[in-house]
Amino acid sequence: MSPEEILERLREKWEEVMTKAERLLEAFNDTLDKIARFSGWVAEKAADFWNSKVVPKWQEAVDWMGEHWNVFGAPWLCFGSAGDWRSDVGEPVSGRSGLATRGQLDVDTTWKGSAANRYTERLGQQEAAIKGVSEQFAETIASALVKVGAGIITWWLGIIVGLGILILCLTLATGEAVSVLGLPAVPPTVLTGWGAFIGGLIVGTGTLTTLCLLAKSDMQGARSKLAPYPEGAWPAFG
Repeated sequence: MSPEEILERLREKWEEVMTKAERLLEAFNDTLDKIARFSGWVAEKAADFWNSKVVPKWQEAVDWMGEHWNVFGAPWLCFGSAGDWRSDVGEPVSGRSGLATRGQLDVDTTWKGSAANRYTERLGQQEAAIKGVSEQFAETIASALVKVGAGIITWWLGIIVGLGILILCLTLATGEAVSVLGLPAVPPTVLTGWGAFIGGLIVGTGTLTTLCLLAKSDMQGARSKLAPYPEGAWPAFG
């Protein structure tokens, strides 16, 4: 399944949750109205639990989804950019590292004297610096982008798992809500579902955060370990 398809699945699951939540609320309120006349204390307890426990979790999840609905990320862009760094930067540049080896040019064999010796001595540094563009930077950046892209997808999957559990709980609660005996069990069942959804958010967000921090650490490492670049700069010939 492609990242685009996973994201579409997430959106479909959320729409299904909203539909089932509306049906549940209708069934719950209908049963409350029916029993309020002869079992008012049951209706009152169920309503109090619903309003004090279920509604806050429900609203928390709805608010979160509303905030993130259009900013779920685009991992395909991360993967595409990673490929570009490897194919358009790393491979072309590293492929030219051999040109910085003595003997590639006629001048390498005909040029004599101290300047020629100095030039030859620095060829190895130039070759290492050219190789470093791929190994040190392009590959590190590409790997970091892949980590972030994978983190976004894992984040989505955590949300989808939470939504799946929530849908099951809403379906079960709707069945409970149509009877007087089942009504008291509705709020705890729904609360369990919303708790599972929020748990999925926490797990997915934690994984995404961890992978982003790893990517950041890789980038910082590339900037601090500059053996092919003395004093943090391209080695000079002169």
